[in-house]
Amino acid sequence: MKPRVIFFSADEISKPCLEFLHNEPSVTLCGIITQPQRAKGRGQTLSLNPIAQWAQTHALPFYQAETMNDAAFDWLKQIQPHLVLVMAFGHILKKRFLELPPLGMWNLHVSLLPKYRGASPVQAALLNGDAETGVTLMSMVEVMDAGSWLAQQKTPIAPDDTAVTLREKLAQTSAALLRTSLPALLSETYVLTPQNEADATYCKKLSKADGCLDFSKPATFLERCIRAYQPWPGAYFLKNNERYLVHRTHVSADSTAKETLLLSNLSASTKENPQKNTDRTNQTYGQFLTDPNRTVLAVTTEEGLLVIDRIQKAGGKPMNAAEFLRGNRHFLEA
Repeated sequence: MKPRVIFFSADEISKPCLEFLHNEPSVTLCGIITQPQRAKGRGQTLSLNPIAQWAQTHALPFYQAETMNDAAFDWLKQIQPHLVLVMAFGHILKKRFLELPPLGMWNLHVSLLPKYRGASPVQAALLNGDAETGVTLMSMVEVMDAGSWLAQQKTPIAPDDTAVTLREKLAQTSAALLRTSLPALLSETYVLTPQNEADATYCKKLSKADGCLDFSKPATFLERCIRAYQPWPGAYFLKNNERYLVHRTHVSADSTAKETLLLSNLSASTKENPQKNTDRTNQTYGQFLTDPNRTVLAVTTEEGLLVIDRIQKAGGKPMNAAEFLRGNRHFLEA
């Protein structure tokens, strides 16, 4: 009899791993544990998450667990899996779950542990300007992301990567890592490497408030925020009681261009009483500037000028800077 595998996940980043297991002849993917339906959209309609939808499409049994309680344990025990794999699931599992499958319970975590334990490792890698990240396959313990690891695979981070594109890369990296590691998991022929607790770092669960841009931060950091927070929580700022989503930016590295923008500030933005930098009182941040032809939109920051390439007013559609300034002629005023 082929080993029976159960997969725990609530995030579509797991789909390449599921596709691999579904088509892998050495095992039988026999079920999925995921999270319950959530209300979405203006109508607050209940809908299955992407993993439950995948299971439904592939005619696989799935269990929607709000908490990992007795009912969830009984469902898992009834299937009698040999091996359990977990990825982006959102629950810390108790000892009885961890000890149930004879071949163990293993987690695919999208960072190079012990770096970025926690809920937002993709965003953390982008926010910190890392040149690479990766995926770790580790044995699960009762402490978050603290188990010894069997294998890791690195993924480069491109200068223009967003959380969307980096997640896509990591999804494929996860499937590749699982493909090469599965024989060792099934035969129990592996050597585990304990994590160095002294090197452990953590990342939090994100909230909508995290997307609010603070122009007292350097432009380079803000540009990374905008890439990290796509599509959620989304990067935004508030101006004149309106919310504006920022989709793409770049940092102006041309001092001549910066001087041109500053000297050509023909808008009323200087009337806005911009925040003062208490350390450098001769500078300001949070001023929105444009060029004489109103084709460029930029904002001053603590360090450097952030050029806004694509922006969206709440309730509107994304536009490039020139389109936006034509359609919002009073944006730079009071």
